[in-house]
Amino acid sequence: MNLYPLLMAPAFRYGKATPWGGHMLRDVFMKDAPDNTGESLEVSTLEGLESMVANGAHAGKSLTRMVELWGDQLTGPIQGGFPLVLKLLDAQEPSSVHVHPDDDYARAHGGARGKNEGLVILNAEPGAKMVYGLETDGESLKSILDSDAVGEHLRWVNVQPGDVYYIPAGMVHALGSEIQCYELQDACDITYRLYDWDRTDKDGKPRERHPEQALAVTDPDLALFKNEGTTVLRKGGSVTYYISNTHFEFCRLNLSGKMPLPSGRMLLLTPLGECALHWGEEQMTLAPFSTVIVPAALEGAVIEGNTKVLMSSLPDRDALREELGYRAENVAGLMD
Repeated sequence: MNLYPLLMAPAFRYGKATPWGGHMLRDVFMKDAPDNTGESLEVSTLEGLESMVANGAHAGKSLTRMVELWGDQLTGPIQGGFPLVLKLLDAQEPSSVHVHPDDDYARAHGGARGKNEGLVILNAEPGAKMVYGLETDGESLKSILDSDAVGEHLRWVNVQPGDVYYIPAGMVHALGSEIQCYELQDACDITYRLYDWDRTDKDGKPRERHPEQALAVTDPDLALFKNEGTTVLRKGGSVTYYISNTHFEFCRLNLSGKMPLPSGRMLLLTPLGECALHWGEEQMTLAPFSTVIVPAALEGAVIEGNTKVLMSSLPDRDALREELGYRAENVAGLMD
């Protein structure tokens, strides 16, 4: 089996599906996206939104097909289908205020898994903000939903490029306007919308809201802060770890030379500047904001450059806790 890193071509969510989207994914992040695109699904096996291989012998095949062909050689041991989705988002207007279910609720209502997320702010205009939880002021969530007063109880935080936020299932959240970000999430497309800024479609109809489901899954007292992470030195630079829950791990590679990549786990790499990926006698140049999947069974891969690379994978929490020691408490989800 001739394994090699898979450069991915994204699928797009746009138009009425993302009325808050814009043109930045096309004009700045160099994606072949339509107008009014909110989401570039860089790595996805979601039905109707599958990313495709863009390089090598398997160019033109879907990621789902590659999982069928390479199996555990690509993903490592998994259960229940491809586990992750990686997106780039462009919010020119505020996205809907929404929440996602945990595994138990999702499975009890026909889903395969719940949805946790990690966000990295890639670009934000001065003064940009996002919704990161609720300010209930002692009121019950039911009374807030019944009175249609969600907009008055949002917890806003200022954001700037480089900020990292962990969004576990049950946390109400939304992007404010003029923000672009990287989003890692469980492979789940279940979203319960609480509020949508009174937007309507061309026929004057508002988008559907889901107050009953939102009431069932929301933790109204969940209030977190941006994640500072913890950094360890590595050959070729350093690594800053931010999130390691039971579903996924997210870190940033701070490259200043050649950095060997771990093997045995599938890696999703998104560089913020140009760099090179080497394996065996082969190499490829990675453009900024492209995404490549390094198969779990591909050994000896090395990434080289003088830039930062966002890296997502399935977790190895025991190994990371042992490596970080007391600093493990600075990694979201790692001590849960």
